[in-house]
Amino acid sequence: MIGLAALFVAAPVFALDPTQPPAGRAASDVPEVVATLQLQAILRSPERASAVINGQNLKVGDRLGDARILAVRPHSVVIDRQGTQQELRLSAPIIQTSRTQP
Repeated sequence: MIGLAALFVAAPVFALDPTQPPAGRAASDVPEVVATLQLQAILRSPERASAVINGQNLKVGDRLGDARILAVRPHSVVIDRQGTQQELRLSAPIIQTSRTQP
């Protein structure tokens, strides 16, 4: 009888929800995942250059989430994220042009 009573007292310990954060930690304590930025294209016109990042056309000074566009270069974009500069690069071209003259 005592063993059966001990089982009922201990039952709430085994009924913890496994999808909840560990005891003592609130969901807001979990660090936020930083969104990945993907440079998809660089567009140039005589007036300005812009970049397509995560499907959005952006120019120098524009913001995307916590990132601000600092410069659009021929094959990369420089961004500022919380005081840290990062460079997003286009992938290297698959076909290289020949440098020889005919």
